Amino acid sequence: MRFIILLAGAAMALSYMVTWVEPPFAGQEISPASLIGDNLQQRITDGPWQTWVFLGGFAVAALAAVLALIGRASGLLALLAGASPVVLLVHYYLRAEDIRADLGLPFSVDFRNLGQAYDLLGDFIRAGLWMYLGGGLALLLVGMTMLFGKR
Repeated sequence: MRFIILLAGAAMALSYMVTWVEPPFAGQEISPASLIGDNLQQRITDGPWQTWVFLGGFAVAALAAVLALIGRASGLLALLAGASPVVLLVHYYLRAEDIRADLGLPFSVDFRNLGQAYDLLGDFIRAGLWMYLGGGLALLLVGMTMLFGKR
């Protein structure tokens, strides 16, 4: 379990700096680090709870990986880090219509239809998003196994 926490925690934490989305026509590649830039402290203090969950997930994943590296793997930290993407995905899935309206896209897309959203965005998704989601899923499963599994 330690090795899985180490790999998944490192993948999730490092995804902060890796490209998540590459827009098709204009603009820079999008990663959490590029979006936040030098305003990390301001984002943390002035941001909504979603900012805390998002940024905290990276920090807890990194801490879980470091603890696993030194032989002190924590199921609780793995569970917390893995739960952060799930909490955000559920929240934004429930608010999908509001988000679509806020974006003002020139075409119709229903973000509640995950298949349609993936068909639209799948070609632009890069490794960082998969590292974040995959690392989060692995941490969530390992954390639940360590905390709630049979002993």
